[in-house]
Amino acid sequence: MTLPPFLRAAAGPLKLMVQDRLAVIGLCVLGFIIAMALFAPVLSTHDPRHINEIEDGSVLVRGAERWELAESLGPLALNAADHRGTEALIVGREGTVWARNGADWERVDPGVTSDLNAVAFGPEAGAVIVGTQGTVLVQEGADWRTIDAPAPADLRGVTWIDDTAALIVGAGEEIWRLDLATNEITEIDSPVGRGFSLRSVARDTDGTLLAVGERGLAIRYDPASGAATLDRLGSSRDLNHIHIAPGGAALVTGERGTLLRRDGPEERWQTDPAPDTRALRAGWIDDDGRAVAAGRNGIVMEWDGAAWQLVPTESERHLRALLVEGDRWLALGSDRFVTRLAPPSREHWFGTDHLGRDLYSQNVHGSRIALLVGFLGAALVVLIGTNVGLIAGYYRGRTETVLMRTVDVMYGIPFEPFALILVLLFQPSLLIVILAVSLLTWRTVARLIRSQVLSLRERPFVKAARVAGASDLRIMYLHIFPNVMPLVFLELAIIVGVSIIAEATLSFLGLGPPHAISWGGILHDARLSGAWRTAWWWNLPPGILIMTTVLSVFFISRSLEVVANPRLRARA
Repeated sequence: MTLPPFLRAAAGPLKLMVQDRLAVIGLCVLGFIIAMALFAPVLSTHDPRHINEIEDGSVLVRGAERWELAESLGPLALNAADHRGTEALIVGREGTVWARNGADWERVDPGVTSDLNAVAFGPEAGAVIVGTQGTVLVQEGADWRTIDAPAPADLRGVTWIDDTAALIVGAGEEIWRLDLATNEITEIDSPVGRGFSLRSVARDTDGTLLAVGERGLAIRYDPASGAATLDRLGSSRDLNHIHIAPGGAALVTGERGTLLRRDGPEERWQTDPAPDTRALRAGWIDDDGRAVAAGRNGIVMEWDGAAWQLVPTESERHLRALLVEGDRWLALGSDRFVTRLAPPSREHWFGTDHLGRDLYSQNVHGSRIALLVGFLGAALVVLIGTNVGLIAGYYRGRTETVLMRTVDVMYGIPFEPFALILVLLFQPSLLIVILAVSLLTWRTVARLIRSQVLSLRERPFVKAARVAGASDLRIMYLHIFPNVMPLVFLELAIIVGVSIIAEATLSFLGLGPPHAISWGGILHDARLSGAWRTAWWWNLPPGILIMTTVLSVFFISRSLEVVANPRLRARA
């Protein structure tokens, strides 16, 4: 079977590429990148646009100048902590309990899987833990005993009334009195009764217990009378935690940086200005004037005797509890938090960006835009340039003058300003990028093809075709075009690399498609975030991929140069 002339012309360059080792390497690398683009959804480990969050039993330790991140206690969030002497307990999600009696923390199995929200040591012995689904646990030596609750409530706070009883509050305005002698729970009528959430409770110096919660709700329970009454703390914001020191100093923390402080049992509550408005989830105060508050995004504030000061921390992980034992201060968390600027790990092979998005998945998907613009832009460039060169070289005269002067004008237009004008006139999109690449880059192809055609049009086979009555179009595309095919292949390979670099440049400048993921767009985001100088894992992969792709195309074009240049062919 006889192949058409243009296919026979294409077979020569392919044979030379196979014989060139660098060209084979380039074909393999380019084939790998093409496969990566085709199978990007399969190869990606995450959604490239998804903001990734993780949960962690985070521990921050107060250092000399800042709160430093210590070794985590498991993969689940920690919600509350308490201590008595050398003993300490930390509780968290899905039945997490960590106990310490000395230096090291040990995981304890309480026999439940519900989220545990609060813990309180007894005055002399034992401890009580409460959580979701009406979970109430009482410590008996090294074991934990479950107390049957009157309802599957979401219990948020617990404190001891005396050696034999504790008070429990919940998210449905539950107020329960637990009698440790009989293991019975008595429901206390709330003075509001509208289902407001109570989130924390503490024992005051006069023996009463003060619970705080949603919308500034404060309820004081008197064990002597068994009645609960409303109290006023001077805030209508959601209150998350209360801590009362043995001498009567008290601190309440809440949403939007709420800080309510009381210097003594006879003093009035006062609202302190906060240096930050993020939610505060835990607070601690003592009678010597020391105080600390912690909350979302790793925020920690300390009282210096006159005002609250924001203290630097090593992490933005959400904090929910404080454990203060003498000079050792711990802040505990964490709710699900965004893994911002995380270095490469098993979970994220190329790390994450400033929004917590997986950079490996972004780089995999970015190959699609690079190759699409590279091949489609190169095809348009070769299509325009080849036809302009054929027509100008074949017809000569006025036609050649008009087309070549147009090429000269195109050489005077700089690429980036031209692309910027296109974006301003229309909208940033993939089509605009392809147009910006193709409308300017064809000028070089047109000149090269024209110079070849000027020589070919005077060859005997062209004159013979003209004498035989062949039309101009037939002569250009069936007789001359197959002879310039090696040069077309060479320019096509070169322009693919030029188009990829041009797309990366435009996207880096913010002129690329706004919602598409590309290698240049990844570098653009790194530059805008301000982390591109420190987050090497953000800059390096797209830069290496751009360089590797362009080099592979260059290796391929290098082998094609032997076909396009007769002198090199003669040397070979």
